[in-house]
Amino acid sequence: MLPVFRHSISFQLGLWCCLAAAAELPPGVKAFSFDTPRAFGYVIGDLIHHEVRVETDTGRGIDAASLPKEGWINRWLMLRRAEVHREGKRQTLNLEYQTFYAPLEVKNLTIPGFELQLAGSGERMTVPDWTFTTAPIRELSVLRAEGLPPMRPDAVPARLPTFGLAAASAGFGLAALGALAWWAYLSAWLPFGLRGRHFAAACLELRRLRGQGDSRETLPRGFSCLHQAFNRTLGEPLFIEGLDEFFRGHPAYDPLRNEIRDFFLASYEVFFGEGAPVPPFDLRRMEALARSCQLAERRRP
Repeated sequence: MLPVFRHSISFQLGLWCCLAAAAELPPGVKAFSFDTPRAFGYVIGDLIHHEVRVETDTGRGIDAASLPKEGWINRWLMLRRAEVHREGKRQTLNLEYQTFYAPLEVKNLTIPGFELQLAGSGERMTVPDWTFTTAPIRELSVLRAEGLPPMRPDAVPARLPTFGLAAASAGFGLAALGALAWWAYLSAWLPFGLRGRHFAAACLELRRLRGQGDSRETLPRGFSCLHQAFNRTLGEPLFIEGLDEFFRGHPAYDPLRNEIRDFFLASYEVFFGEGAPVPPFDLRRMEALARSCQLAERRRP
């Protein structure tokens, strides 16, 4: 009979506590709870989270004016966040404190309580004070005599593998430098690229004209552009009658003899004939000839 009697007493005490708590709640409040974390083991800078839950019959919420204000509560305690979340007739107040107390020994501190008021009524609910224990990060008198260090040294961070990134960066840099050097060579920007620079300039101009399409306006301009390259290379105007002497003085162009002669014949037809180049010679063919002449000039001894 003794175990049964003990269980009966425990049940009656629990029932009495529930009825006493319910009697203390304001009218219309079905449930009120204050949940806190552990009350020990805190050091300077730690965050402390509290939750206050309120459930009402009518769904009335907490009056915003009664909520604790975010900011410094005293010289060592700050309320970083106070947010209310609503789920039906239940509201949860989330509080986030941060302690900045730096004790010299283990010490008890108290977060002050406050009162909450229901919206639309004067009913109030009291959130009690909460006491917790804080300790120093390290003690003033550490067991140095026993050879214990005051603090463990910081762990050395592991080195990140950067060889692949460095190699990729170097490769991209060399590729960009090579492309720039090749473009400078083709554009006759470099000192060793001065040979054939007139034909390089003609290539750029012909490419620009070709973007406009072959027409009665662009075709004569293309012929004039390539003629200027030959004239500047020779140092004087070059006509079809002087091609043989030009090839004797510039043997590097001799492999292009037929193509150059066809160009001059087509140019004569455009400027002094019927207007149609014979043999056919368009801007693309002129650009290819200018490129060949540029390379031939650079290959000469």
